[in-house]
Amino acid sequence: MIGYCFMIDHAVHWRSNQGGLFPLSPPGTLRNFDDSSAKNLLEKTGKLFCRWETCFGQVSDSNWWHIIKDKPEVIENLPKKTRYMIRKADKAYEARPVELSVIRDKGYPVYVRAYERYDTHEPMFSEKEFRDAIETLPAETEWWGVFNRETNDLVAFSENYVENGTCFYVTMWLEPEAMAKFVGYLIFHEMELHYLQDRGFQYVSDGARSLSHDTNIHDFLIRKFNFRKAYAKLHVVYKPWLGAAVSCAYPFRNLIGKVSLGPFKKASILLKQEEIRRSCARVVG
Repeated sequence: MIGYCFMIDHAVHWRSNQGGLFPLSPPGTLRNFDDSSAKNLLEKTGKLFCRWETCFGQVSDSNWWHIIKDKPEVIENLPKKTRYMIRKADKAYEARPVELSVIRDKGYPVYVRAYERYDTHEPMFSEKEFRDAIETLPAETEWWGVFNRETNDLVAFSENYVENGTCFYVTMWLEPEAMAKFVGYLIFHEMELHYLQDRGFQYVSDGARSLSHDTNIHDFLIRKFNFRKAYAKLHVVYKPWLGAAVSCAYPFRNLIGKVSLGPFKKASILLKQEEIRRSCARVVG
């Protein structure tokens, strides 16, 4: 969903979600941070667990990764079908950076139409909630819009977090009709050129491995736009009572994962995270 709570600690932006704390700042920004630091942060915030990475891009393989692209690429080097779809979309639509005010004033109808195609338990925002969520995002947030060339109507937009020469694609919202006309291909290509070529960023990223489901967008970016996995070591520190509960439930994680009820789904995600954390502890790096 669009909008989130965040805070700054250890000169790093932290994002709060589902009782956990996750660095919003790019991997590698967090230095001199260890289990003791995480425990202090949990004590200060009252959150249930803290997750972060080390050795980003310095290990050759692990069960934890971010999807990134670190080299600009002209359209001629992309797969044939990708080139076709970008050029087809470009004839009818234009993708460009926009001010926050454009998304605040024109983005809600796009958000609603995009939301309606998602299978999610999260409630849809009212227009006021949508505007408030946008207004309270970090100052490092940048916006892109896709516009119909004939009508100048907004049909898609992307929320990007920019820091230290990196760009994280946080959320993207596309009207179904425009999505069917390949505007997703267009906006990904134009943003890549903007951040990697024009501004010389280190990389663009669509975020870390999903724990709740296999995300199609990561496979899409790897196949269509030559993104790659940048491996890292995952670290997690829990509140003492939650750590004890995770340890007790861990042997039964496969059984818990088969139960479709909401609390069991959340527990399954937490246990999947713990499984990856334990595997990363064995990674040399």
